[in-house]
Amino acid sequence: MDRILVPELPLQARVGVGAEERAAPQTILVEIELHLDLARAGRTDDLAESVDYEAVCEVADAVARSRPFRLIEAIAEETAASVLERFAVAEVRVRVKKPGALVGWCAPFAAVEVWRRRNG
Repeated sequence: MDRILVPELPLQARVGVGAEERAAPQTILVEIELHLDLARAGRTDDLAESVDYEAVCEVADAVARSRPFRLIEAIAEETAASVLERFAVAEVRVRVKKPGALVGWCAPFAAVEVWRRRNG
């Protein structure tokens, strides 16, 4: 299966378990991997045979800004569902990184990753 990759898209989201953490938007990094057959797009050089990754970025941004989230898991899940709903892809992987989430442990970020497949 072929892939389209969108690496470390910086988005603004209100996310955190505590209300004070959700009070202001913070930067998260969203990575999206789309699985689909790109052979026809490669042969025809026609965007209609692929996926407009600019539009994929717009969907991810809309999800991140849509509401306050307690968990980055919810952002990943909603992003994956939105991508599968709007684009003709067989499978999607969404990784959400939250820089500074583990600052007390000197880790650069915490992250979650979900893989979702189109039904049928």
